[in-house]
This record gives sequence, C-alpha cells and structure tokens, in this order.
Amino acid sequence: MVQRIATQIAASKQKEDGLANLVGHFGKWQLLVCASVSLVKFSSGWVQMAILFLTPNLVFWCEDFGPNSTEVAKNSTCYDHCLKYAYDTSPFENTIISEWDLVCKKAWMASFTQMVLQLGVLIGSIMFGFLSDRYGRKITFLVSITSLIILGFGVPFSPNYIVFTVVRFFLGVATAGTMVISFVLIMETIGTKYREIFGCLFQIPFIIGHMTVPLFAYYFRKWDEYSLALAVPPLIYLGYFFVLNESPRWLVSVGRVEEATKIVTKAAEMNGLPTAKIGETLKQMSEEINCKADEPKLNYSALFHPALRVKTVCCCAMWMITGLTFFGFNQYISQTSPDPFISVAAAGGIQIPSNLVSIWLIKHFGRKLTTATFFALGGICVVTLGCVPHTFWITLTLGTLGVSCTAIVAASIYIFTSELFPTVVRNMSMGASSTSMRVGSMIAPFISNLSLTIPWLPTVIFGVAPIAAGAVCLMLPETKGTTLPDSMEDIKNAG
Repeated sequence: MVQRIATQIAASKQKEDGLANLVGHFGKWQLLVCASVSLVKFSSGWVQMAILFLTPNLVFWCEDFGPNSTEVAKNSTCYDHCLKYAYDTSPFENTIISEWDLVCKKAWMASFTQMVLQLGVLIGSIMFGFLSDRYGRKITFLVSITSLIILGFGVPFSPNYIVFTVVRFFLGVATAGTMVISFVLIMETIGTKYREIFGCLFQIPFIIGHMTVPLFAYYFRKWDEYSLALAVPPLIYLGYFFVLNESPRWLVSVGRVEEATKIVTKAAEMNGLPTAKIGETLKQMSEEINCKADEPKLNYSALFHPALRVKTVCCCAMWMITGLTFFGFNQYISQTSPDPFISVAAAGGIQIPSNLVSIWLIKHFGRKLTTATFFALGGICVVTLGCVPHTFWITLTLGTLGVSCTAIVAASIYIFTSELFPTVVRNMSMGASSTSMRVGSMIAPFISNLSLTIPWLPTVIFGVAPIAAGAVCLMLPETKGTTLPDSMEDIKNAG
C-alpha cells in the first residue's frame, strides 16, 4: 500500500487538481460518498470501546474454601486455596470477568483480550492497506465489512475465553480494514481544498459510536446480550454492496480508464460540471502515473535519513502516547467512576466540540503550539485527578477534560505529521506513526487495570506521559503556512 500511494501522491499536485477540476473539490457527489462511507466509523467506535463495559471493576470474594474450612473471605482479596469466587456484578448481570473468573492470577487476561483486539487492528491496517492497493478499494472494503458482520455475531456466542479472544482478534483485523479503506476513499474523493476539514470531521462518527456504547450497555446488562446488540446495527453496511463505487483515482492509477470515466462523468453531472473530454484527461493522467511507477521507490529506511530521523522518532513517540492515553484513560475512568454510563458518554460527547475546535486551533495557532499545549493540559488534568477528592462530579469533569485534550491532539497530530514529511515518504511516515499508536493502545489496558492493585499509578502514567509528549513536540518545526515538501531534496534544502 505504502509504495503505491507514495507513487501516486508523487505524481504531482497538477494531476490531483486535474481530477478535482473534473468533478469539483466538493459537491453533491462528494457529499454522498462521504456521508455513506463515514457510517462505517460507528462500528469502529463500538468494537474498540466495547471493552469499557465488558471488563468493569467488580467486587469479588471467595465463596468456597473447601468443605472443612470456616475461613471468612474479605472482599476483592485473592486466596491461593479458594475453590470458587463470587461476584457483585452490579449494575450489570454478568461480565466476561464473572463469566470466566478473570480475577487474581487470571486478572491479566481481561487486559490481554483488549490487547489482542488492538493487535488485530494493527495487522489489519497493514494487510488491508496492501490489499486495497492491489485489488482495489471497493472489493477489499466489501470483504472487510462482511467479515466485520460475521465476526460481530460470533463474539456473543463464544463458548470460552480463548474463542472469545481469537474472534475479537479477527474482529480487530476486519475493523481495521473498514477504517483504513473508508479514510482512503474519502481522501481520494474530496478535493485538496477541503481535506483538512474532512480529515477532522471524518472522526465524528467514531465519536458517536463511542458515545452510544453506554446506551447499549445500559439496556443490555449481560455481556453476551450486549455484544449481540452491538453486532446488529452493522447489518446496514450490507447496503454498500448496492451503492458503493470504486475510487476513480485508483482506477486511473491502474489503467482502468474506461471504468473511471463512467464514474467521473456521473460525478461531474451530479455536481453540475461539464463532462467533455473527461476520458481524454483521465487517460493522460493514467499514462503519467504509470511513467512515474517505473522510478526507484523509497522504503521505510528513508524515514531514518539524517534529515528525517528526529521527526520520525518524535512523531512515533507522540502517536504512541496518544494511543496510550486515549484508550487507557477512557478505560480507567469507566472502571473507577461510580456511574460508568454517564462518565463514558460524557467522555465521548466532549470529543465532538473538541474535534471541531481543533480545526480552528490548528488554523489560527499552528500545529506545533496546539499539539504541545493540549498534550500538556491533558496531562495536567489527569495528574490533578489523582490528587483531588474522588467525588463523582470532580472526577467526571477532570476526566472529560483530559479526554477532550487528547481528542484535540489526535485531530491535530494527524495533519501535523502529514506536513512534516515529504510526499515521497509521507504515507510511510503515517503508517509508522499509526503503528506506534496501536502499540500504545495495546499497552493501555494493562496500565488502566493497575488501579485494582496500585490505585494512584494509572493517573501518574496517563498524566506524565502526555506532558512528556508535549515536550517532545517542541523539538519539531512548525508547518503552518509552509509549502508541503515533495522530495528528500526539499527537506535537505529546508534544513
């Protein structure tokens, strides 16, 4: 995926503008594509945030020490000679913790199942990225949503922990396919003038998915019924089989000009633009792209060129901490809040205005200042949370503010990273950064679950890490108002 897209982007801005000139930068056609494709992001939120109500913090005690024992068990205390544990699952009827006794020596397994899901997302991002470049956006997108639906219905019927975890791994793979390809489809549809805005707006369906997870958990208090309820809405994605078109940019890049012409002509008509000479223009673009494809291609080692080494290390560190704090802190506040339904919904809801505000912030204050400032503010909110009295409204306010800052960082860091690297390695830099974020999200549940044994430690880690990331961000140059570098030579000259 990386080398193909890097080649396509390197085929000069005139070619991208050429296609935008045929269909417009934004119109009815783009709106229809974006509105329909963005729906798949709801399930991304449901899948990745489902863990918040699958593994809540439960009170447990030893129910059976053996037939001759008179020992009295203490709450949430582990005993080597305990034969059976009992649980207070309130406000739920049961969870995977109580279903498979994931406490004491098996407590790590609750975090492990989320780590495996995120590992699936990581592998799926790489796999479906490659497949979408090789076989097209449409067919791989349809494969990913079909897999998502089938695996979603497999989760609630898992007979044991191992099957449950394996199914969630492949569910993560399928979810990654929908995430990667939907973003590519939208970016290849929207003209360059609107890509920054839609890059931020694209995250809103994920946020709504996050917000609605508590709604499912509130009405379905058993883990299997809850999982089944989350699996039903994605059935609507089967409609993509009837309405989704292939990306005309991809068709042009692989020489399928006739198919691209039909789609582009229809798009131009919808947007009220002339359709003359569309075929000739697309044929010329295809020929130019194919000429570029014969040029030598760079690989990931280029990211550690002396001119890019610091940028690569800093970006990977910032993205890893973003994944660590976003997923970890969301899980932490759901486990420690006396009302997880309100806390999780609030943590999701605050991200919508944060996402919209980030567009204004990065435009007026720049990428570097916005990213560094909100890294630090988010960290301060979390550190403060560990120092103040644990009353519901104080923890809710500080928790949602911390998540809000992380949401602003997540929106700004994407644009910031894409502008730091030249066109020829830009997609590789995004791939490396995204991988780092997944590593952070894989570590996150283990840190949040430390609240069960060392209550103060998660807030320290989730607070100090983003403050450190803010300091790392200060080592990078500002990119606001600068011309995007296209080649390694541009970077050398700028340095």
